[in-house]
Amino acid sequence: GPTPQVAKGTHVLVPLGEASPTGWRAEPEEAWPEGAGPAGGHTQWVELRAPPDAPIGRYRLSVKTRTDRGEFGAPFEPQNDLVLLFNPWCPEDSVYFFLTSDLSEYVLFFFGRIFYGTEDFFFERSWNYGQ
Repeated sequence: GPTPQVAKGTHVLVPLGEASPTGWRAEPEEAWPEGAGPAGGHTQWVELRAPPDAPIGRYRLSVKTRTDRGEFGAPFEPQNDLVLLFNPWCPEDSVYFFLTSDLSEYVLFFFGRIFYGTEDFFFERSWNYGQ
């Protein structure tokens, strides 16, 4: 939202190589992803891990570095936004599915049916989930 707050878990500070108090982790990557690498500058790839109970939504990602020469905060760039959804394969997530058949039906299908209307007067129609 427009006013992220640390207390609500919507503003997260994650120190490199340590867990934040909310369970987020940022670990330096040892190897470059295939096809990537330094292009004339200093680059560090970082793996970011969210805890299973992190609020879902869009996160604006920014990086702050500190050296002997001072501190630098990279500006927010929309292409670096992180969209956090849910993980029905993770037992610690509240949306975890115990049955593989449920995962197939509710998560992995591209098409399905949705129901709309009121409790007593409802309709159904086909839906492309676009996953």
